[in-house]
Amino acid sequence: MLGRIFGMLLGLALGGVGYAILHPGGLEGRIPPIPLGAFETLRFMVAAVAMGLGAIIFIAALMPKGPGGSGGGGKKRRKGSAPITVDFTDSAPMAAHDHGSTHAHHEAQVVAAAPEPVAVAEAAPEPEVHSGAPPGAPGAFAEARRELHDHTRAERWSEAADSVRRLSSLAGDDHERRIAAQDAGDFARAQGLTDQAADAYDEALTYARQIGEPAALADALTNVGDVAYEEQRLDTAVDAYEEALALRRTFVQGKPADLAGKRALSLALERLADAREDRGHRTRALDLYKQSLDISEALASADPVAYGEDLAVTRRRLAELEAKVLA
Repeated sequence: MLGRIFGMLLGLALGGVGYAILHPGGLEGRIPPIPLGAFETLRFMVAAVAMGLGAIIFIAALMPKGPGGSGGGGKKRRKGSAPITVDFTDSAPMAAHDHGSTHAHHEAQVVAAAPEPVAVAEAAPEPEVHSGAPPGAPGAFAEARRELHDHTRAERWSEAADSVRRLSSLAGDDHERRIAAQDAGDFARAQGLTDQAADAYDEALTYARQIGEPAALADALTNVGDVAYEEQRLDTAVDAYEEALALRRTFVQGKPADLAGKRALSLALERLADAREDRGHRTRALDLYKQSLDISEALASADPVAYGEDLAVTRRRLAELEAKVLA
């Protein structure tokens, strides 16, 4: 968000400079003339370049950043990376053995490729409840999530947005409120609405802390970190990733034979490594990737089909980092 605001201000400033160059003494003499020296004969061209560049920067700042956009999240291929997808099938928090989510957050099946983003957070009349169960009835929340899943599969984005809004009103406790916020974040992020996704994930994180479920907390922290990383809010990303990593280590210590939990730990190490690299902490990032490599090698040895590609990606990223450190 701060990057967007800075970009908009910079674009306006360049546009103003271009106007001042093109119209010296404009606004009834309140704009002082800007001398161009040797470039005085090119005053019109200089003004046009400044105004054009300002317009480009301003428009770029307004455009939503998707997962493959200009943020740091689109620079590196991470293990299991895929187009941002949405899956609302699991109404329960991820169990310890389900921690192998990809960098695109949760394991996903439905590719959200809507032609135009649907604003989730816009004020709208309360949509009609289409589920068979009335609001507040047992099972109404789960049925609404099934409808949301059906809408996303069929790419009915307007109906899906209505379902996302309705989920929060159907949530009966903090557990369901966390899930509703997570779904809203997943839906917004899938459409490139990272600002809305960040707000929803922050809300989900708040509920996860209140509930005290370690698995849900680790997932919520990962989502917060992912969106922050995509927007290059690296301090926030590092803080979230470090806390999530500590939880993933605890999960593996409790279940050392859980391969999915170990893969999730490897992913957590690499998320933190990438964020630290972007902050200029390449030596720390290199150490984190070496830790991930040890885990990836053990996983690939146990199941080459399932984890062989992960190992190849980790080795490639480690080699890239080593080359940068030695350069």
